[in-house]
Amino acid sequence: MQSDNLAQATRLTAMFQRGLANSQNNYHPEHNLVGPTWHGMTRAMDDRPMSYDARFSLCLAQALMRIGDENSVAQAEAIIARVLECQECSPHHPHRGNFRWLYDDIEVIDLNAVQFYLRFLLPILIEHDAQLSPQLISKCRECVHMALEEQDRMNVAPTYTNIHIMALYSLLVGGQWLDDEYFQTLGKARWDEWVRFTVQSGAPHEYNSPSYGGIDLSALAVINQHLKDPRICLQARIMYERFWLHLVLHIHRPTNQLGGPYCRCYWDSLMSGKGVVKDLIWSQTGWNWALESGPYGRPTDTELPSNLELAMTDHWLPEFVPYWINQQQQFMPYEIKETANRKEGTDLTTYGTKSYVLGTASQTYSIGQEDFYIEHQSNYLIAHYSRPNSPGKWGMMYSRYVVNDQHFGTISPAPDRPPNSFFDQGNFAGAQLKNKSIALYSLQPQHDLVSSLKTVIVFPDAKAIDEIWLNDRRIATKDLPQKVAEDDWLVIADGSIYVGIKPLEHSCLGHEAPIVLEQGPNGELWLTIYNYRGPAKRFWDYASLKGAFWKGNIRAGYVVEIVEQTDYESADSFLVHLHQSVIEDSVDSEYMRHVVFSNDGEELSIDYDLWNTEPGERKFNGDIYSPPSLTSPIAMQGDSGNLHLGNTILATNPQPMWLINQESDSTKNTWIAVNPLDEPTPLRWETPLGVITAEQWGLGTLVLHSETPETGTLSIESLTEPIGLQVPDGVSVTFVD
Repeated sequence: MQSDNLAQATRLTAMFQRGLANSQNNYHPEHNLVGPTWHGMTRAMDDRPMSYDARFSLCLAQALMRIGDENSVAQAEAIIARVLECQECSPHHPHRGNFRWLYDDIEVIDLNAVQFYLRFLLPILIEHDAQLSPQLISKCRECVHMALEEQDRMNVAPTYTNIHIMALYSLLVGGQWLDDEYFQTLGKARWDEWVRFTVQSGAPHEYNSPSYGGIDLSALAVINQHLKDPRICLQARIMYERFWLHLVLHIHRPTNQLGGPYCRCYWDSLMSGKGVVKDLIWSQTGWNWALESGPYGRPTDTELPSNLELAMTDHWLPEFVPYWINQQQQFMPYEIKETANRKEGTDLTTYGTKSYVLGTASQTYSIGQEDFYIEHQSNYLIAHYSRPNSPGKWGMMYSRYVVNDQHFGTISPAPDRPPNSFFDQGNFAGAQLKNKSIALYSLQPQHDLVSSLKTVIVFPDAKAIDEIWLNDRRIATKDLPQKVAEDDWLVIADGSIYVGIKPLEHSCLGHEAPIVLEQGPNGELWLTIYNYRGPAKRFWDYASLKGAFWKGNIRAGYVVEIVEQTDYESADSFLVHLHQSVIEDSVDSEYMRHVVFSNDGEELSIDYDLWNTEPGERKFNGDIYSPPSLTSPIAMQGDSGNLHLGNTILATNPQPMWLINQESDSTKNTWIAVNPLDEPTPLRWETPLGVITAEQWGLGTLVLHSETPETGTLSIESLTEPIGLQVPDGVSVTFVD
């Protein structure tokens, strides 16, 4: 254990040094800022070179303050003073206290700027204010106070997870640094609302993002790192570990990928398989597989992270993270079901085997903004699979709804940013049962001229695919494009899997709506299902999805089934299986679309309200589906007051709770029970070591380690000791400070 800690400290030190060197190499002393992020890019608004990103210059300032010599502190002070110039201080400005996104911006453009500036400024003030000059501290106090007033006014919704947690950090820690009771009280109230909002569902609303998941973890970690309030720090640790549980359950070890679905994923992470979450895993474990690039993105060389933020944040790795990653093979095939927003009906399903992982979301991701800054970066249905003898050793399939052929590279989310996603421009509804999924698309409101509307199912590299079949006819890439009928099955044999895809009935909104198997502009294999292809025109009936011309939205979608190649002799034998499928697709007089997909004794169905453009009921094997907060091989969450997982049963009052079981062998096992709310409850916990009871157990975590089949230790992390605690003979009790 001591050697592991030393190795981790060495990695973090090296990460810090690499990040420091990179920042210093891009530091411009004439501006006292780190240089532009995207070299060679120009701003669309006036064709000037990209400006300096002042927020991330603060990471360099924090690193310099940690070094602490006279020159480093002087450079840090110069950076901070220049960054403070980005704050909007005009008394009557509607966003007084916010910041310009880029240094040379004239106006406050991105309202998230205040969250990022305070996220990187406050650690300097908390850890190093005694080293800074009184004059600069005075300016910082004015800056932070104005910024917190802006946070108060903005009150970012809890659905915007990473921004909301950073706002909580700002109010809680900024209010503490200012010794301002108003902001501290406001921060605590909003913290309580966010915790309750999140745990009443299960997963965060901003679910399973390769990048933003890491930002969420860092924001929770610095709350624990810098805040003095013991209750909120305890809840921050609990939520940090719950977010880790959510993320690690999607790590699929055979492909080394974060399995889907994703709410938000930038193009580089999608293509390379890299991201902050995997950088964080590497920093804590040293596992090089977490850094390996995939076949579609950056070179496959292992690139060591140089993330100053990660290096300067006190992260930790819950023991169930390496347990799941190292032991998941014994649970395969496994299915993980989780709810990200119970009220709105957002839930996730992920199915993993020794060769692939398939994930499907229930519906379109949204926080209500309807813009490309935040939304449309989702992967609602995505599969990763093993390709052992190919570069990168994994392959991928995903889908999009595309308007006017706006593929990757054609849409930039903001004038100061390069294209960063292949945006999904449709409304999605999905249902998944194990290895089968139904994916439905409908159109979002269209105000511009439209020349093309289509669903695209994508394999990123057509030439690398082993075999492509349309029914029983093998297709070579040189023979693309090929016309496809609605009755056709597309069969992909690649690496270790077979994939069968069949288009569902699709609406024609013009003279033609073909289905085409073709190559995309970057060499992808596309199964393209058009709803419209023709001259650009205004779609009056789809301008608002309501009103005088509205008659019900577009029908689009497909079904997919993935299997191990070892389960079938050939692609032809898998096709025989697919032809045995029963697929129903109908619309009733109330504009309710009903799709059923059944084969091999498994049936899934989904309803979609075409008039109101929203998902309806789902059924699996005839039973109406009610998604759980979390079910998985090693963890479950619910609010019924009775959780049963493996060899444990937890009985409490009806309120959110979760269990985590680590049962790797007959002796050294671990069981975890968590109460995330400051709401005391009676407790009865049946475990293999006996029954643990308490008259009252409040906010906190119970961790039971077995040392032998009859003995163990119960570790309690709580604000107060459980009242009337009774433990079995052979179990000792310790309290975590």
